[in-house]
Amino acid sequence: MADDDTLLTTEQLAALRNVPPNRIEKERLKGDGPPFLKDGRLVRYRLGDYRRWVSERQRFQSTSGTEAA
Repeated sequence: MADDDTLLTTEQLAALRNVPPNRIEKERLKGDGPPFLKDGRLVRYRLGDYRRWVSERQRFQSTSGTEAA
């Protein structure tokens, strides 16, 4: 997609994911979040990298550990 190179701020990514910005920051610090770019003190997320990160984390089965009877 043409917009995969669009750069998002932490706040924009948080709005896209419908989570608070501090969750994005915590994930970044733990290494659990989507790939990011640093330009000096600025942190940016490439939209295409975020889309790939989401698709890699997609689950097709329950993670509850219980089987349906």
